[in-house]
Amino acid sequence: MAILRQNKQKTKRPRVVVVGAGSAGAVIAARLSQNQDVDVLLLESGPEIAVALEASGTRSANFVEALEVENRNLRIPVRRAASQDISEYVRGTGTGGSSSVNAMVGMWGMASDYDRWERDLGCDGWSWRDVAPVFANLPIPLRTTLSSEWGNVDRALVDAATELGFERRDDLSTAPLAGHGVGAVSLTINDGRRASVNAVYLEPARSRFNLEIRGNSAVDRLNMSGNDVVGVRLADGSDIDADAVVVCAGAIATPQILLRTNIQRSGIGQGVKDHPAVAFTLALKEPSEARYAISALLRTTSTTTSEYAENDSAQQGDIHLLPLNHTTAHDNMHGAMFAAVMRVYSTGSITDTKIDLNLLSDERDMCAMTEATSMLATMIESRSFTGIAASVGVGPTTDNMQEWLSGNVGSYSHIGCSSKMGAVTDEDAVVDTSGKVIGYNHVWVCDASIFPDLPTGNTHLPVVMMAERISQRISESLKTN
Repeated sequence: MAILRQNKQKTKRPRVVVVGAGSAGAVIAARLSQNQDVDVLLLESGPEIAVALEASGTRSANFVEALEVENRNLRIPVRRAASQDISEYVRGTGTGGSSSVNAMVGMWGMASDYDRWERDLGCDGWSWRDVAPVFANLPIPLRTTLSSEWGNVDRALVDAATELGFERRDDLSTAPLAGHGVGAVSLTINDGRRASVNAVYLEPARSRFNLEIRGNSAVDRLNMSGNDVVGVRLADGSDIDADAVVVCAGAIATPQILLRTNIQRSGIGQGVKDHPAVAFTLALKEPSEARYAISALLRTTSTTTSEYAENDSAQQGDIHLLPLNHTTAHDNMHGAMFAAVMRVYSTGSITDTKIDLNLLSDERDMCAMTEATSMLATMIESRSFTGIAASVGVGPTTDNMQEWLSGNVGSYSHIGCSSKMGAVTDEDAVVDTSGKVIGYNHVWVCDASIFPDLPTGNTHLPVVMMAERISQRISESLKTN
């Protein structure tokens, strides 16, 4: 190993520093390190943990257990809506990032999401025809849950929805044209364990001589020479030189790093979006024996916002009703039902010291959320739910619906769009369609921050898809420099 390191220094291999080992950074570091002519240093603000040493909670196929692993969860203060106080926002930390603690629901989003990225948002080369093959070939396994594995709340949702005329579908995770249906979801699970990017991408790469993974190494800012990025400064004040830097610190930390660096792009920290959601808690009559916390989903399309839609496809699948079979790892007598809006118009902001999501500030989101919540309230009153639940947590009345939503709305924790991708002529775009920061050299960004708009689905797999494509662009750039 020492000889290889000495030879590497003599040949002056280019060094790429990747900031953040989450859903994007782990992918990019693994892919770039496949080139033996490049040294890759992956910096992670949390602990570096090999899969064999993971806590049982982060290995579990039941995500509520992962949320109780203290050193793998950040709790960041945010304001979700203007009328709310500051509250905690959970993000994953350590190798694997949020893929080590998320709900493991693997979704591609709708084809119309990506066609809109290209058609309306200046992201040439990011249409559905461009990204579909990447989704189809991701190495992350997707396991569709079996009805025999469902819990009380899963079955109640599917039964209630089919009684209301919804089609039974078990391909909602990977059906890009199916805006309506109820059925099984697909989870990022392999052999009964969570398939995080730490397990799928980093574990096979750890033995490579040209990849170093360094934990507990938070990056404060990028080091600059004019418009050239020449390295990074860590939070402890030390500097690391680099020939190229890829910032993958997540939709909150990435814009904060760029702001502290004084990168001059007006869109940094602006246009922030998240999927708004509300939850009704269910006191169950019988213990939930579900194998997974989430196994099913209802996806449908709102009607109240149709007047705002540019075309019918713009609104397809914009409402989710999601069951939670148990709310904590140690309580199987409470479940929940979520209503969420997946096509978002409200935007918030991120600075170095403050995060405002500004949920439901746009009338279109409030209309869709009102419809979704009313649908959920009606569903819970059905025989399927009254048969399993002794009581339901207090919710809104028809008279105070919007006031209640403003005070109680939460989110799916799908924050993104805080340093968006777009055309180089777009003053609000931070990166171009290859992920390169516009106007600067040797620096790329890849994580949920560069979404030009949120996909109408869970964001983990779309981030992995972007990382696969952007790692190729970075590799090509390194070859030509």
